[in-house]
Amino acid sequence: MEKTLIVARFEFTQTTKRWQFLAITFFLPLFCVFLVFLSYTSQTYGKSKLEERLAKGEKILLEDHTKYFSKDTSSSFLFVDSLDESLKQFKEGNFLGGLVIPDDYFKTGRVRLIIPHTRGVGSRSSFQKPVESFLRRELLRNIEKTEHKERIFNTLRFELFTLNPSGEITPYDYHRLVVPVLFMILFVLFQSTASTFLLQSVSEEKENRTIEILLSSLRDTQLIAGKVLGLGAAALVQVLTWTVMAVTSFSTIGKLMNIPLEFGKIPSDHLIFGALSFTMGFLIFAALMIGIGSMAANYKDAQQLSAFFVIASLLPIYVLQIILEELHGPLATFLNFFPLTAPLVMTTRYCLADLSWLEIIASLATQALFMVFFVWLSARLFRIGTLMYNRRPSLKEIRSALLRI
Repeated sequence: MEKTLIVARFEFTQTTKRWQFLAITFFLPLFCVFLVFLSYTSQTYGKSKLEERLAKGEKILLEDHTKYFSKDTSSSFLFVDSLDESLKQFKEGNFLGGLVIPDDYFKTGRVRLIIPHTRGVGSRSSFQKPVESFLRRELLRNIEKTEHKERIFNTLRFELFTLNPSGEITPYDYHRLVVPVLFMILFVLFQSTASTFLLQSVSEEKENRTIEILLSSLRDTQLIAGKVLGLGAAALVQVLTWTVMAVTSFSTIGKLMNIPLEFGKIPSDHLIFGALSFTMGFLIFAALMIGIGSMAANYKDAQQLSAFFVIASLLPIYVLQIILEELHGPLATFLNFFPLTAPLVMTTRYCLADLSWLEIIASLATQALFMVFFVWLSARLFRIGTLMYNRRPSLKEIRSALLRI
C-alpha cells in the first residue's frame, strides 16, 4: 500500500506541475464560457441591432396588397402604396428593409422581405420576431375568416429579396451560400482528420526515434515537404469524396429545404476562390501541426497544444450570425485577415459581400504571406525540436533557432 501511494503521489505531482494541466484547469472553463457568450451574442446580435434602430424611430417599409392590416402610425412599419416609389430612400439607408404582403398571403403565409444587398441571409431571423408579432397582433384584432385563424398559428414564411445598387429588386440567390456552407463543413471535417494525421505522424516518429533514420537519408525540408504532400493527397481524397457526396445529394437537399438549387448555377469563381482559400488554409495548418509535433515532448502534449489552434480556427462559426449580419463590419474584416480564421471568413465574404478587387487581392496576399511565414516557422521549429526527447526546447533555444540565418 505504501508503494502504491508513492507511485500515486509521483504521478499526481508530475501531472499537476505541467503547464498544460494548469492551463486546462484554469483557462479552459473560462474559454468555454467565452465561447458560449460569443455564440449567444451572435444569435441575438441581429435582433438587438434591429430593435435598437427601431427604437430610434427608423421604419420598415410595408406594402400591403391584402388591404387587411391597419396603418398604425405608432408601429415600426411605414405603409406605402408602392414600394418602388420609396426605393430611393430605401437605397440610401433611411429604412431598415421592406415588406410586401401579397394578395395570397392568407393562403400561403408568404411575405416578401427586401433587404439591401450589403446585408446577409441572417436578416431573415432578425426580422422574424417584429414582423411576426405585428401580423399576429393584427390577425387577433380582426378575425373575419377561417383562414385568418389558421394564419395565427402559421403566421409567416419569408421570401428573401435584395435591392441591388442599381435599384432593382431581385430574388436572393441562394447559390451564393453553397460554397461558404460546403467549405465550412469540409474545413471542420479536415480539422478533425488531416491535421490530426499530420500531428500524429510527426509526434509518433519522434517518440519511437524513426525520425532519426529518416533524417540520416534525407534533408529535413524534404521530409517536411513529403509529409505535407502525402498527407495532403490523403486529405484531398477525403475532400473529393465528401464533395462528390454533396453534389449527388445537392438537388435533394434543395427540395427538402424548399430552395431552388442547381449545381450548374453555382458561380465558377466561387468554386475557384474556395479551392484556393482551402489550399492555403491547409498549408497553414499543416505547417502549424508539424511545428507543434516537433516542439512537444510526446503526442499527448502535442494534442493539448494543437487544441487551442483548432478551436481558434473555428471561432467564425461561433460568431457566424454577426458576420452574416455585417459582412463589411469590423469583426468580419478583422477575422478576414487573421491567419487562423481567414480561410473560413475570407471565402464567406467573397461569396456574399461583393468585395472590391482591392480587398480581394489584399485578402489573398495576406493569406499567402502568412502561409509562407508559417512554413518557414515550422521548418525552424522542426530543426530544433525534432531530435529532442522527453523534453521541450527552452525559450532561449527557440529564440536562437528563429534568429539563426
